[in-house]
Amino acid sequence: MVDTNGKRYSQLWLTITLILGTFSTALTTNMLVTAYPTLMTKFSISSATVQWLTTGSLLVMGIMIPVSAWLLNNFSLRLIYTSALSCFLFGLIISYTANSFQLILLGRLVQALGIGITFPTIQTVLLVIYPPEKRGAMMGLGGIVIGLAPALGPTVSGLILDNASWRDLFGMMIPPVAILLVLAIFTVRPVIPLKKSAIDGWAICLSTIGFGSLLYGFSSVGKYGWGSSIVIISIIIGLIFIALFVHREWPQAEPLLNIRLLKIPSFTIASMITALANTAMIGIQVVLPMYLQDVRGLTPLQSGLTILPGALLYGVISLISGNAYDRIGGRRLALMGTFLLTLGTLPFAMLTQHTPYSYIIMEYVVLMSGVALVAMPLTAASSVDLRGIQLSHGTAINSTMRQIMTSMGTAVLGSVLTNITSQTKPAKALLHSAPLAYRSQTYAAAMHGFHAAFLVATAMGIIGLIFACFVKKTPKAGDVQ
Repeated sequence: MVDTNGKRYSQLWLTITLILGTFSTALTTNMLVTAYPTLMTKFSISSATVQWLTTGSLLVMGIMIPVSAWLLNNFSLRLIYTSALSCFLFGLIISYTANSFQLILLGRLVQALGIGITFPTIQTVLLVIYPPEKRGAMMGLGGIVIGLAPALGPTVSGLILDNASWRDLFGMMIPPVAILLVLAIFTVRPVIPLKKSAIDGWAICLSTIGFGSLLYGFSSVGKYGWGSSIVIISIIIGLIFIALFVHREWPQAEPLLNIRLLKIPSFTIASMITALANTAMIGIQVVLPMYLQDVRGLTPLQSGLTILPGALLYGVISLISGNAYDRIGGRRLALMGTFLLTLGTLPFAMLTQHTPYSYIIMEYVVLMSGVALVAMPLTAASSVDLRGIQLSHGTAINSTMRQIMTSMGTAVLGSVLTNITSQTKPAKALLHSAPLAYRSQTYAAAMHGFHAAFLVATAMGIIGLIFACFVKKTPKAGDVQ
C-alpha cells in the first residue's frame, strides 16, 4: 500500500495503531462513574459537582467532533492523530497528579480533546484505506474499540478501586498511551487526501455554541429538571445556533461540516439507526448499574461483572457482524440487530427486587448482541453512497448525531427515572409511623422509576426497528451528491 505521497506503508500496522490508540481513549469514557462516591468523599464535593467529569467531557467531545472533518482534510493524519494522543496523555498526567477536583476536571477536559478526535478519525481512516467489500469487517474491528471499551470501563474501574487508588484510574493508562504515541509516529501515514480550505471562524463559533449549549442543556436535566430555566434556555440557545450553523454551512462549497450529506437517504437512515442503538445501549449502561447497586446492593465491581459477559460478546459479534455485512449487506443486520435490541431491552421493564442475576445477564447479552449487529456495520452502510472527501464529513456527522442523541437519551432516561421515583415515593411521615411499609413503598417507587426508564429505552429500539425497514438491501454504490 502507498500513502498520498506515494510512499509505501503497512496497512496492518496503521490499523493496529489506530485500534489500540482509540481503545485506550475510549476505555476511560465510562470509568469514572464508579469512582464518583470516592471522589465526592475525598474532595468534599456534591454529586452535582462530580457529574461535571462526565458532563464536561461530553461537551468538549461534542464540540470537537464536528471540527474533526475539517482537521482531517487540512492536516496530515500523523499530525492529527499524534496530537490527539498527546492531548489525551497530557490530560491523564494532569488528573493523575491532581491535588484538587478542579485539576482532575481540567485533565478530564484535555483528555476529551483527544477522544473527540480519535473517535471519528478511526472510522474515516478505515473507510478510506479499505475497499468497500472489506469495510464491514474493518468497521467491525472499529466497533470493538468504540463499543467494547466503554462497556468494559465500569468493570475495570471497580477492579482498580477495590485494589488501588482513584489516581490509578488515570495512572494505569499513562504507560500504554505513551508507547502508542511513539508507535503512531512511525506507523501512521498520510492516507487521507488533503483538500485545503480556509478555516471558517464563524462556523466554528456557531457549532461550538450550538452543540455545546444543547449538550449542556440535556446534561443538566438530571440536576435541575426539565422545568428549569437553565435547561430550557440552554436547549433553546443550542437549537438556535445549530439552525444558524446549518443556514451558514448549507450553501458553502467547502463547508466546515457538509450537512448536505443528510439529503442522501442511505446515509441518514443508517446514521439514525446507529445513533438510536448507541443511545439505548448507553442509557441501559447508565441505569442498570444503578438498579444493581441501589436496589440489589451490589458493589461497583459486582455490578460491572454482571454486565461484563454482554460487553465481551459485543466484541465477538462485532467481528462476525462486520464480515456478515460484507456478504449480505446492511438491511438484514439492521433488522436483526434492532429486533434483538428491542427484545433484550423490554424485559428490563419487568425487573423486580428478586429477579435472578442469570436472567439479567442473559437479557443484557441479547441487548448487546443486537447493538453489535447494528453499530459499525450500519456505520459502513452509511458510507455506501459517499465518495472521497465526503467520507470524513460523513463520519463527523455520524459521530455528532450519536453524541447528541446519546446525551439526549441518557438525560431523558435519567429524568424519567428520577421523576417517576419521586412522584411515587411515600411521604416522610410514614417512616416514623410504619417504617416497614415506608421501606417497602420506597423500593416500589424505585422500581416504578426503573421500569419507566427501561420502557423509554425500549421505545428507542422500536423506532430503530422501523428505520431498519428502509435500509438499502445491498451495499451498492449510488450517485455522488
